Amino acid sequence: MHKIIIYSLAALLLSGCMTKSKMAYVQDVRQNKDLGREFVNEQQRALIQPFDEIHVSISSFGEDAPEALTLGEGRLGGRNSTDYSLIAYRVDEDGFIKLPVLGRTEVAGKTLEKAAEDIARELESYLYSPSVKLSFVNKNVTVLGMVGRPGRYFFPGENINIFQALGMAGDIEEFGNRQDVVVLRENNGRITKNVVDLTDKGIITSDFYYLKSEDVIYVEPLNRRIWGIDRVPFSLILSAATTSLLIVDFVRRNNL
Repeated sequence: MHKIIIYSLAALLLSGCMTKSKMAYVQDVRQNKDLGREFVNEQQRALIQPFDEIHVSISSFGEDAPEALTLGEGRLGGRNSTDYSLIAYRVDEDGFIKLPVLGRTEVAGKTLEKAAEDIARELESYLYSPSVKLSFVNKNVTVLGMVGRPGRYFFPGENINIFQALGMAGDIEEFGNRQDVVVLRENNGRITKNVVDLTDKGIITSDFYYLKSEDVIYVEPLNRRIWGIDRVPFSLILSAATTSLLIVDFVRRNNL
């Protein structure tokens, strides 16, 4: 009888423990074999898409004194995403933005650098030595589920990888499922559901290592979390089990 109690107690305690294979990211079954190894996953340059928000800064320097035509940076002191969104140009469904002097200008399908070069070339007829800088505004990913701080997160660069996004969201919690992380991605009006394993080193070279703006990452709970095992009062159970073992041993020794 007491053996059954011991085995049951051991199984219960083990069920509440998280193994390294469930917790560690980018694992290799051959310990330390990948230290110093290079994984190739080149970042694809982000292309401007319809409905993107673009911040445009145009400067023209005269022969005698600098004369600036600035769209954005000189008008607002704040640098958060809301401030820039107020002065950003939204790309319309046909891929154009409407600029002063130039009017409707096509930018979709181009990198920021290429679009800036094309705009600067067109402005040469109106401004002396124009300089154009473009940047994305309000690029974001949404992280939900078993993370420290679920929410929508903005990032300033062209790309962000999945670990950076999870880091902004406070990382995956103890009972979050790192092996079945869902990534929802929209492409040309179609949404795909994809599942990635963050404990597998193959994530580094996958198509979902670098996220796209508007991606949604959902971290599911492990089964033990669903059943509430993480909330079991182990100290109380251990105390009760120990008391039961003592009673059983006392009865057995005294043939009661």
